[in-house]
Amino acid sequence: MGSACAGTVQVCADQAEMPPFVFAERVNGQRSAKVVGASVDLLKLIGARRGWDVGVQLLPWARCLALVADHRVDIALNVSQADAGSQLVLSDAYFTMHNVYFYSRRARPQGLSLQKLSDVGQYHLCGLGGYHFEVYGIPTSKVDRGATIGYEQLIGKLHLGRCDLFIDSRETMAGQYLINPKLRSLLVDGTLVSQPLPDSPLRPLYFGVAAGATGATLLRTLNDGLARLARTRELEKLLDHYMEQ
Repeated sequence: MGSACAGTVQVCADQAEMPPFVFAERVNGQRSAKVVGASVDLLKLIGARRGWDVGVQLLPWARCLALVADHRVDIALNVSQADAGSQLVLSDAYFTMHNVYFYSRRARPQGLSLQKLSDVGQYHLCGLGGYHFEVYGIPTSKVDRGATIGYEQLIGKLHLGRCDLFIDSRETMAGQYLINPKLRSLLVDGTLVSQPLPDSPLRPLYFGVAAGATGATLLRTLNDGLARLARTRELEKLLDHYMEQ
């Protein structure tokens, strides 16, 4: 167990990755054991003043959250309010994701325009298997997920007209460039169109710690660091570093 003052601070994040915030660094196209990203860099900046040695591991998300709640890991990265439940306490938000929807200009040359979120119900919405959509205000049961396991498949379904649109965050889609070079051509050829998702709540990201006295001390350190770095717009600089690669 790490300390809010010094020593090793154990951190976990979702093994599904969330570039540019957290992901396994690629070396010659191969996934390495080194975990990088803007959220990791942000935490290291906060911890530098405290002498922290930050160790980050990618784990199944439910396991990561449970280990933090059980005081076996100090901090979870990129936690949402829905993830926290009653077991974790959240820091101040350090970034807000912007929700967008995508459609295919090939399949729908006339375009597709949502005026309000409920308009999604008029269309065949698809998504990645294993993902949940309540964070967007949409029941997961209404989403065609099937065995779709990657964005190439998802985009392919759009272009084939097998579904009308899918929803994601602008930042996550842009971050895919960092871990999936094949996806770049699919995203920039002009046939995949993105638009802001109307009436959709933004998704803030937080650090999550265990409830209790130790967690409260750690939380104060995190929030003090976030406040200091916010004054210099440090997270935007960290994000730019990854997005400009």
